[in-house]
Amino acid sequence: MPRKKWATVGLVAVLAALLLTHQAVAFIQKLFPLQEFIDDSDFLFTAKVERVDPDKPSAVLVLGEHLKGKAPFTRIPINLTGDKQKHTPQLLKRLAPDLPLIVGVKKQDGGKFMMLAFTNGTWFQVLGQTDGDQTRWAFTHCEIYLRRTFKGTTDELKQTVTDVLAGKAKAPPPNPKEPAGFGPVLEMSAGKKP
Repeated sequence: MPRKKWATVGLVAVLAALLLTHQAVAFIQKLFPLQEFIDDSDFLFTAKVERVDPDKPSAVLVLGEHLKGKAPFTRIPINLTGDKQKHTPQLLKRLAPDLPLIVGVKKQDGGKFMMLAFTNGTWFQVLGQTDGDQTRWAFTHCEIYLRRTFKGTTDELKQTVTDVLAGKAKAPPPNPKEPAGFGPVLEMSAGKKP
């Protein structure tokens, strides 16, 4: 193959790798209204953390109440390795057994899912891939800019989503002045790991 063609192939490969890497680590930085989160989610539900293992790192969520649609799964085992090294320890400080969450899941082509989960001011993204009758879930990163969408408690978000879906209230607008970040760290009893 002529040298010029190899250079072109190499350039295309480098650009493709850069684009794929960029997509995998990108934060949602646009102003994302809560109404858009509700509308875009094929499934909205409550969940509880069943188990957290900081050593693997992993967690398992168990579905609770269906708020919108009926999700085709009841348990969500998540690999918490993530694509941003500093986000896994941050998330582990904010997850514990029995902790409630609000979860929105959007179906994508090819048996893929994109999940945004919320717990007490912390948003995080998880991607799912279905193979046969099993779905593998992998944490990507915390969505630090979504605190502009909503930053209250899990109970407050559940009530807001429930009221919006029932037509009793309008979703609050995003707050463009809210700084990026995480919700509060969980206070743990002595001897327990977060």
